[in-house]
Amino acid sequence: MKLDVTDRILLNRLQVEIPLVTQPWRVVAEELGIQQEEVLQRLESLKNQGVIRRIGGVFNPAGLGYTGRLYAMQVAEDRFYTTAAVVNSYKGVTHNYRRRNWLNMWFTLTARTEEERRAMLEPIREAAGNTQLYEFPAEQVFKLKLFLNMEGKPAATNTNFVQEKNNDSRFIREQSKIDTLDLLIIRELQGDLPLLTEPYHEVARRTGCRVEEVILRLQRLQAGGALKRVGVILKHRKVGFSANGLFVCVLPEEKINEAGQRLASFEEVSHCYKRQSYPEWPYNVYAMIHGATEAEVQQIVEGFIREKSIESYDILFSTEELKKTSFSI
Repeated sequence: MKLDVTDRILLNRLQVEIPLVTQPWRVVAEELGIQQEEVLQRLESLKNQGVIRRIGGVFNPAGLGYTGRLYAMQVAEDRFYTTAAVVNSYKGVTHNYRRRNWLNMWFTLTARTEEERRAMLEPIREAAGNTQLYEFPAEQVFKLKLFLNMEGKPAATNTNFVQEKNNDSRFIREQSKIDTLDLLIIRELQGDLPLLTEPYHEVARRTGCRVEEVILRLQRLQAGGALKRVGVILKHRKVGFSANGLFVCVLPEEKINEAGQRLASFEEVSHCYKRQSYPEWPYNVYAMIHGATEAEVQQIVEGFIREKSIESYDILFSTEELKKTSFSI
């Protein structure tokens, strides 16, 4: 995919945040030294080319009363795709990948209650032939922010702004107070933000309120942690990030915090957690690493394990994207 310098700068800027103002594209255009019309034209073209997956709100499930967890299981090849179809049929499943490991199917599932969660997990387990289903709840979050640097290293786009906005590892566990109008606005932002000069005006029209009310409520949801940001979500492989490696390692309890923070400092790491381990799966630190090639991801891992003297680790590369969508209610 051939992107010019302005495309790359624009995508970096909008991955971080689309401003919560009545004319966000004008603000971005002024920052980049181009015209608002050019911003809109470029975004339209990038969407048509399949570079952009979605332009809209990125919400925190916990802030809306949901709990997300990571699951993995070993699925026999003759059951693999029928099991994947069952997994993918649930709205609560946002990501599902085949990974190069004996645990070959990994998915995230978000639910409001444990009863709701069990009602989804039981058919999944049955479809997989009643195999062991491993649940990996997050015990500590070090980083939860995907940023695919489109400009190389370092990013030229207002670097301080990018680093400041991308350094959000808050782990919101409590539900924000939301009312019916909030829910209407959230549902609008879970789709695509209109590529209009005043996009929040269209959201206001659809939800039956004033644009000032929409922006105020979005700001409040963001301050409370229910809304992470309004921004651009890219298609990894389409923009050159073809290698998606889940790095897992074993660390003693007293070293986890320092190691987690170190992993979180890598630009290529989008997610980093301490997670539950099992006797047959002893790994307790997880990091999602993105690169153009598997060799790039391996190089990052090799440097980290040398630095921290880690002996037990693995990299689970995704070999097939079975489902990928944003959390929605």
